[in-house]
Amino acid sequence: MFSDFINGLYGFFETLSFDVLIYFVWGSYLAIFLIALISAVCSKKIRAASKKPFLCLTNAYAAVTLAAFMLKCELGQSVTAAVIFWAAGYLLYGALCAFNKSAKKKVIAEQFATPIPPQPIRAMRTEPQPQPQIPAAKNGVRLEHAVAVTDKLLTKNLAKADRLELEKLKNTLAVLKIKGTLNPTEADILNENFNALLKLMAKYNV
Repeated sequence: MFSDFINGLYGFFETLSFDVLIYFVWGSYLAIFLIALISAVCSKKIRAASKKPFLCLTNAYAAVTLAAFMLKCELGQSVTAAVIFWAAGYLLYGALCAFNKSAKKKVIAEQFATPIPPQPIRAMRTEPQPQPQIPAAKNGVRLEHAVAVTDKLLTKNLAKADRLELEKLKNTLAVLKIKGTLNPTEADILNENFNALLKLMAKYNV
């Protein structure tokens, strides 16, 4: 039963011309790429998702290309065609990853760059008022992201001055994270550190 199926499938491909077979293989791959590209442009969720499945698909299609060329060409020519296809596919994979990276940067920047609103100035104060405390919930989320990005930046080949600044920034974030709730002065310090971190992210393309 299975042998008949394989023989029938082989016979079907044997009747196809070589050019038609290659057009079908490469055409279906390009169709999948265009679908993935359009989906990434139209959907933020897909744009930010991992693109590794497309790389696996590229590897699989490179193997199919090798097998298809083996039907008509020698081993050396078939390997060359498969390598050229894989290189082109890897460039397309890089194009999809560019959407992924820009989407992640935008999300992180939005999380860091939300300023804490200033407190209104009250006229004619007769006695000192206690400084209001900023809730720790939102700051905790932002600090978690900032610490994670700081650790990632420290693995880069940084300039000496940037590394010193980043280590100082990390220590400041650690102190603020332990404190939890922040007064307005500490909130301003937190915003300044976020801005400094965003500049380092842009400089080292993180």
